[in-house]
Amino acid sequence: MRLIVENRFALFGLVALALLALFGLAFGLRPLTPSLGVREAGTLRPELASRVCPAPHETSGDAESSVAAFAPRVGRDDEGELWAVPVNRAPERDEDDEDASGSDREDETDDGGSEERRDLLADELTEPGRIWRADVGDAVLPTALRAEGALASGLDAAQITLTDDAVTEVRCVEPAIGTWFAVPGAGGIDEVELDTLTVHLTNPEEFRATVSVDLYTAEGPSYSPESRGIDLGAGESTTLDVTELVQSTGSVGVHVRTSTGRVAASLLAEHAEGHTDWVPPTRAPDTEHVVPGVPGGDGTRRLIVAAPGDAPVEVRARVIPDIGDEEEGDGASEEEPIVLNVPPAASAWASLESALGGLPGTVVLEADAPIVAGVIVEETEVDGDDKDVVDTAYTSAVEPLSWPLDVTAVIPEMPEGLDVELMLGAPESDARIVATPIAADGSMGDAVRAEVTAGTTHVFDTETEGWGPPTGIDPDDGYTIRLELLEGSGPVYAARVLRSDPGVSVMPVPPAPIEVRLPIVRDSMTGLVPGE
Repeated sequence: MRLIVENRFALFGLVALALLALFGLAFGLRPLTPSLGVREAGTLRPELASRVCPAPHETSGDAESSVAAFAPRVGRDDEGELWAVPVNRAPERDEDDEDASGSDREDETDDGGSEERRDLLADELTEPGRIWRADVGDAVLPTALRAEGALASGLDAAQITLTDDAVTEVRCVEPAIGTWFAVPGAGGIDEVELDTLTVHLTNPEEFRATVSVDLYTAEGPSYSPESRGIDLGAGESTTLDVTELVQSTGSVGVHVRTSTGRVAASLLAEHAEGHTDWVPPTRAPDTEHVVPGVPGGDGTRRLIVAAPGDAPVEVRARVIPDIGDEEEGDGASEEEPIVLNVPPAASAWASLESALGGLPGTVVLEADAPIVAGVIVEETEVDGDDKDVVDTAYTSAVEPLSWPLDVTAVIPEMPEGLDVELMLGAPESDARIVATPIAADGSMGDAVRAEVTAGTTHVFDTETEGWGPPTGIDPDDGYTIRLELLEGSGPVYAARVLRSDPGVSVMPVPPAPIEVRLPIVRDSMTGLVPGE
């Protein structure tokens, strides 16, 4: 000890010796191969789920709105709970007391969390394999669906609004940190135009969320102070009118993102002719997309793409129409692709009428850099020299049904009195699925097998091809359809089309997996959050 005190270099030597000993110990205990210490990716059946349906856009006397949800039964002993409650509007507040009011709202929500089932919109469902349904025709607030246990896996929900001359449908979406849409602009610059564009935001969770809305017009980014840093307390909702930000442009990419928390985002577009529709969310930016469910008929079919990156992007689009039994193989293989050149952080559009030739079809896109994509549909009637837009609809890029996990999908509601079509596209390889109709009480009808040849689109009419309701049920009660991809099948892209004279609506059908994949975990201090 005296030596250490008297010799200043002795202490330094002891520290160095201790560090060498620690490094030696760590080296000796290190994994022998990089794979050691790494957990393999596994799967998990979700036990909690939430979905949000926006408040119906139409509440006039002849409008009827309903929400339907379905989660399939997997095991005999499956049980759980599913219920729905309204989500309150966020109170208006001054900037001076924003922080205080936000804190107060969080406290109030936390205190009342155990009592949130007081305002149930319908009876709770405790058994999977049955249809849950609620009438929301008089609702002025969004609907939050909560599911636990077996009712959380494979869950899907949708809201349908019917009027005398129109039909609209919107999927009830899961809260996310980012949601994308692709729509036309306003101002009449390119014939197809919107009158209003409104973003509906809902925070159904127990924590505050801060939201921003980015817009990518044909001329570049567009934003305002109101579209930045929108504060939503737990269990609150709001709307944001972005019409002024999309004037005099033919195309718009909309990105709803959060810096804290998660929100459920829906987009309502009112056409200049007065027709109103919910725009389905599209896949997050990627270099490859498939947009299913472009219905046949007269009128405009317009592709809209947006590139959020900092470099110009070339997009190549080809159309796979439903050619029926005329020929086999890729109906668009001999056609030159449609090429769009998108400026940096901007959007662009292209007409699809010539490529489709009035036929229903699927759009396949490839790009040099990540993009988002969607399609607007205008149904028209021609009287002499006059052409009137009688209804509008939207479809967007969607994930395919594919192996090994994304093999099931759900169409929650098959309403009575409407013409229903299921459009399936198989751009890559032959696809085979089984569709099973399921009544509200869980009884199943005859399963129907469908095959789609590689490189084709096929439209299945539920009235003529055996996809109708199970026998012995009241058609007014409605039913659901569960889609299941058969083993060995290639990926298939699905969309459902509803028609009511003269209305039309399109809903892309994403997978509703029973199990989800867990990420590979290594010994690390890094945290994981869901992607956009």
